[in-house]
Parts: sequence; structure tokens; C-alpha cells
Amino acid sequence: MSMTDVFRSLGRADALKLREEAHSLTGTQIIDRKVSVPAFDPQKDYSAWPMDAPVTDEGQVWLLIQPHDAAHYAGRPSSLRALWGLAHTTNPAKATPWVDPYGTSGMYMVGECYKDADGNVWRAKQDNLVHSASAYPDGWELVR
Repeated sequence: MSMTDVFRSLGRADALKLREEAHSLTGTQIIDRKVSVPAFDPQKDYSAWPMDAPVTDEGQVWLLIQPHDAAHYAGRPSSLRALWGLAHTTNPAKATPWVDPYGTSGMYMVGECYKDADGNVWRAKQDNLVHSASAYPDGWELVR
């Protein structure tokens, strides 16, 4: 077995372990292990995956809300928000760009961060935030 095959096998094992553990982890814990999160595949059958299993797409980590076969749906997690939720982090160094919540999915909670278009990082001062710092400054504090 080549070293490439060994590393590929280890990476797959890490990804499978994370998929099974994700339901008990916070968004911060999942994003901290982003190297083990597989990329979204629009042809993949996610119907046997557990809820909260993570994928990466468009610079974000998405969590499976509704198991499904992606080949039957046109779109990506960002446009299939009834099927995919958004993970957030409390680590300012790993903050990702703002994404509008979809109903209760993807709301920002106390301590969770996002990065705005200018590179500023904002931390939520309250739970259930659905508006960015520019739209609702009282809900956010500037981190850096």
C-alpha cells in the first residue's frame, strides 16, 4: 500500500468518525475538524447519512437536516436550506462569511462569529440573531 493510499484511508476513517459524532458536537467543534469534513457532492446519495452529518461547500460547513439523494435535487446546500443547516463557530480565527439564516436554521447564537465583506469579525451578543451587524448593530460586538 502506498503512502497516498494510507493517508487516503486515514482521512476516510476520520471523515466517517466525524459523520457519526457530529450530532453531539457544536458547530465550533465540527469546524475545528474541518479537514475531515467531506466536500458536498451534488450526485451523492445522502439518504443513509445521519442527521447533522457535515459537508463543506462554498466556504461553509453545512449540516444535514433531512437525509436525501442529492442527485434528485437541483442546487447546493446554500440553495437547499430545508435540507441543509449552517454550522457557526465561536472561534474568531475560523469565522466564515455571513449567510442569512433560513427560518430558525442558521440563526447565530451568543458567542458565534462571522466575517463581513470588509474582513471584520463580529461576535453575537445575544441568541437567535437573523440580521448581520450592519442591519442590527446592537446584537453584535466587533472582535477584530
